[in-house]
Amino acid sequence: MRIPMHSLVRCPCCSAGEVRTDEVVDRGRLYLAECPRCEHRWTSRTPIAPPALPHPVGRGVLAREAASAA
Repeated sequence: MRIPMHSLVRCPCCSAGEVRTDEVVDRGRLYLAECPRCEHRWTSRTPIAPPALPHPVGRGVLAREAASAA
């Protein structure tokens, strides 16, 4: 099971904050990125974004706050 990841990079064309990233390994590493807003795509031999942080799923700070407020 893959953990949903949150990208920390912005689109260089439209500055959208939701950029999809991926990594391909074939005779080296190639990093791919795509903006769902303007559909701009680009590649890089170096990582496009710093390592992504796991996106909180289900049990985050909000769940604890809601439980203590009730």
